[in-house]
Amino acid sequence: MREMIQHENCVSTSVPVTPALVARQPICDGNHRTIAYELLYRNSSQNFASIGNPDQATAQVIVDSFMEIGLDRLVGSSLAFINVTRDFILSDYCRSVPKEGVVFEIVEDIIVDPPLIEAVKRLSQDGYQFALDDFAFEPSRVPLLPFCSFVKIDLRLVDRNTICEELGRLQGGRAKLVAEKVESFEEFDFCKKAGFQYFQGYFFCRPRIVSSSRIPPNRISICRLLSKLQEQDIRTREVETFVAEDLSLSYRLLRYINSACFALPKKIDSVSHAVRLVGLENIRLLASLIMLTSLDDKPRELLTTILVRAKMCASLAKHLKHSNTESFFTVGLFSALDAFLDCSMLDALEFLPLSDDIREALLTHTGAMGQVLQCTLACERGEWEAPELNRMKTGIVSQSYLAALEWAQSLTQLFSAKSA
Repeated sequence: MREMIQHENCVSTSVPVTPALVARQPICDGNHRTIAYELLYRNSSQNFASIGNPDQATAQVIVDSFMEIGLDRLVGSSLAFINVTRDFILSDYCRSVPKEGVVFEIVEDIIVDPPLIEAVKRLSQDGYQFALDDFAFEPSRVPLLPFCSFVKIDLRLVDRNTICEELGRLQGGRAKLVAEKVESFEEFDFCKKAGFQYFQGYFFCRPRIVSSSRIPPNRISICRLLSKLQEQDIRTREVETFVAEDLSLSYRLLRYINSACFALPKKIDSVSHAVRLVGLENIRLLASLIMLTSLDDKPRELLTTILVRAKMCASLAKHLKHSNTESFFTVGLFSALDAFLDCSMLDALEFLPLSDDIREALLTHTGAMGQVLQCTLACERGEWEAPELNRMKTGIVSQSYLAALEWAQSLTQLFSAKSA
C-alpha cells in the first residue's frame, strides 16, 4: 500500500519539530458521535524536578506545545479538553488560549479554595468552559460545580453503586456528565442507562459480543471479501472484476477516487481506469475501507482510529529501516478488525490469508510489527511510560502521530457520507 501511505495530494505530512508527545482520546455522545477530544501530552525535553515552579512549567508546556502544533490540527471542529494546573488558572494563562472550542479540565489534585473558585467563576462568566475532572462526589469540590460545563467521573475511581446512588444529585444541573475510562460496550450501556450524556474511552474499539465468540452471519460475507482483497498474489484483472461485480462498491470507489483528495487531471469512469491511474494497492485499501464502513452501526471514530494506527505503524517502520512497510500498515489497519466484525480477533483472522508474522502481531503484539503496534497503541492512549514507546525517539513518535492524524482526518472525510 505504498502509494496510499505516501500519497501527498490528500494532505501535507510536514509537521513542526516539537519536543512534546501529544495524543488525543475521543469523547462521544450516546450515538457514538465524537464531540470532543481530551489532549494528552508529555514534554520529555524538560526535567520538571529542576524547575522551581512545576505548575508554571506545565502551563508553559501547554501554551508552547498546543499553540505551536495547532489545536485545529489535533481536534478539527471538535472541542478540545486540556488538563490545567492551579497556577495556570490563577495566573490567567487560560486567556492565552482561544476560548472557542476549548474546555479546561480542573484535575483532582488541585486545591479548591476561595481564590480558585473566584478565578474559575470569573473566567466562566467571560465565556471560558471548565470540566471538573475525576469527580468523586467530594464536598470540597462541589463549590466549583456551578461554573463547570462538564463533570467527568472515572469508572475506575468510583464504584457503580456510588454512581447509581449519587449521580441523581448532578442530573438536571448545568454540567453535562461524562463517564471516563469506558473500555467496553457493557460499561457504555451501564453509563448510558445511569444518565451520562458523554463517554470517554476506547469502548468502540472493542467487539460487542452478545452470546457467541463466532462471527455473526451477516459479517461473514465482509470477511470473505476482505480475504479476497488481501491475497498476496491477486492480480490486477481479478481486483477489477471483483470490484466491478459489486455495484455499490464500484460506485463508491469511483466517487472517492474522483474526489478532490486525489486531484486527478480527469474524471475516472471505470474501475480498470482507476487501477491504472492510482495503483492496485490504493484500490485494495479503499475497497477494504468501503466494506468496513458499510457496517452502519460502527462509529466514524473507529475508522479514524485504524487509519491513524495504520499510517503511524508504517511511518515508524520506515524510521526503523524496515523494508516491508506495507505489512506494518496492514497490521495497523486490521488492529481493530474484531470491533468491526463483533467477534474475537482469532475468529476474524480465520477468514484472512495473512502471513504468520502479521497474525502474531495482531494476536499477541509480538515480533517487529507487534512491537511497533504496541508503540502506536501506547501513543494513542497517552501511556508515555510504556517500554515500547520509550525505546523510540520522542521527535519521531510525535511527528509520526501528527502526520498520521492529519492523513487519517483527510481520508475519513471521504467516508463520512454513507449513501451508496
